[in-house]
Amino acid sequence: MKSNQKNAIKTIVPQEVYTDREEFLSYYYNSAIDAKTRRTMSSVLLGMRRMGKTEIFKRVVNRLFFEQDHQDPDTAIPVFFQFSDETITRDSFALEYVVNFIRWYVAFKLRNVEILSNPKQIDELLELTNKHITMTRGFSVAIDLLIGIIKKVLSIQQRSHS
Repeated sequence: MKSNQKNAIKTIVPQEVYTDREEFLSYYYNSAIDAKTRRTMSSVLLGMRRMGKTEIFKRVVNRLFFEQDHQDPDTAIPVFFQFSDETITRDSFALEYVVNFIRWYVAFKLRNVEILSNPKQIDELLELTNKHITMTRGFSVAIDLLIGIIKKVLSIQQRSHS
């Protein structure tokens, strides 16, 4: 990855000191590319805390974000999700996870990293999606899932306030 390239997700370790990881970066990058054709197997990266596992995946996601043709309908969509340290409900997790997926999808398809943090409101994200994203069968499932989660959360909130 070019060092002057903008990142979709901020890495912590400077490129100059991030050495001896190219084998892992290439393996996971190629696995993501191969996953499009279902020619890859699941894999796991194990290691002690603070050994750079998350950094590897951040760098792979950045490569996937910038080194692929974002207009190719068969491209591998890069998505990064970091689990919170705090305990949350299943509904909150589902909402965070699906919104995160939609943000990454839209940001990648529009090649605009700002979408990863803005718009802040879900309705604005959906409006942006409706205006600028070609709806595929798979992506429409994600949108429908988000709408279903929102309806469920609102229904629960209304019942608890009654």
